[in-house]
Amino acid sequence: MIQRVRSWLILFSCVCLVSTTVGAPSLADLRERRIAKARLFVVGDWTGPFGGPSFEQRQLALLLKEPDAASRMRRILATGTPEGQMFGLYGLRRLRDPAFESYASALEHSTGAICTTSLVIGFHKSKAEVVNRIRENYFRGT
Repeated sequence: MIQRVRSWLILFSCVCLVSTTVGAPSLADLRERRIAKARLFVVGDWTGPFGGPSFEQRQLALLLKEPDAASRMRRILATGTPEGQMFGLYGLRRLRDPAFESYASALEHSTGAICTTSLVIGFHKSKAEVVNRIRENYFRGT
């Protein structure tokens, strides 16, 4: 009887383990989603009281090491918030992807502003200005 209960518990545990891992997103998928949902575009070492790169920039650096990084950047550009799109564009630039300029031109001519920092958290800049900064890699520490 105890052997039968133990067997059922082991089987139940295995089924639970398989069901939770089969559809689970990878770390790269989670990083991509986090970047796509960004509400603040910050690149370069931010020398405030916390110092270092932003969380999204650290996630981007890890995502750029993935073999399918360019396609992930394109998905971020297609589905992300305006700030997330800038991370996707910056990722394409870092990858030296040939599609960078076509995405940059499209974003540069679109309307809206990007929430970024420049000594003041929450400073808004035009998309064109942020795209030009990405083109020129005008960020300290990168």
